[in-house]
Amino acid sequence: MTMPEGSANNATEDNRNLPSDSLEVLQLSDPHLFADPEGRLLGMQTLLSLQHVIADANKNLPSMDLALVTGDLVHDASPAGYSLLKKELAHLGVPAYCLPGNHDDSKILNRTISGNPIDTPFSIQKKGWSIILLDSNLPGSTLGELNAIQLAKLQETLSSHPNHHTLICLHHHAVAIKSQWLDRIMLNNANDFFAITDRHPQIKGITCGHVHQSFEERRNGVLLMGAPSTCFQFAPKSVDFKIDNRAPGYRRLTLLPDGAIHTDTFHLSRYNCSVDRSSSGYC
Repeated sequence: MTMPEGSANNATEDNRNLPSDSLEVLQLSDPHLFADPEGRLLGMQTLLSLQHVIADANKNLPSMDLALVTGDLVHDASPAGYSLLKKELAHLGVPAYCLPGNHDDSKILNRTISGNPIDTPFSIQKKGWSIILLDSNLPGSTLGELNAIQLAKLQETLSSHPNHHTLICLHHHAVAIKSQWLDRIMLNNANDFFAITDRHPQIKGITCGHVHQSFEERRNGVLLMGAPSTCFQFAPKSVDFKIDNRAPGYRRLTLLPDGAIHTDTFHLSRYNCSVDRSSSGYC
């Protein structure tokens, strides 16, 4: 069994004893699929690693209510790649909600992945929680940006559900994670984002992709999180691009009725990560 690591609450699969009406969420991120099922990124066959992660999550997290897939879904932004993703996410057996990253094409994503149970909504409300999915894709750039439309919809949704505990999801990280090269390509208008979120105390957590690693910290009482990638991981706190030796992974979030969040991350065990760790980057 793959055991959880890096838990903010020292949770394990066997002793959590959490309320039965909690919302169980799986976060997958940065699968970097291609139109070609055999497609590789830095030597790793990304579809195969996603398949292993989904199988592992199905085994370890049998009570999932939904999945969130937080960007860089398809590395070549191809319709065929999104169709592959949709097919694989169907194996989870629960609704899966996707948002774009800097390698995605938002229009193609929304056109290819739409409907139940795999969808690209702006928000969902379930078990007293509101989950908001933001599009931080800035076309032509690896930087992230929340445009005026996204910020307005964020404000409107928060104002419409003041009594729902809220989890916000986006691709780019909004706070520096002490990895110099990654912090140069984070959300470039984080101040505009936080100017809105700081006014809404129902926000309990903000989770992102992009960083290919787990991180957790608090800002003004809100839990900020980053997720492992379903393919390779980036080395934490690195000055330049560097691949870590951690295996593909995923994050679990348990959203409690009182607004608390229990979370931990999982990495595959005994997985042969055939990845080029000498690479200085990719595009």
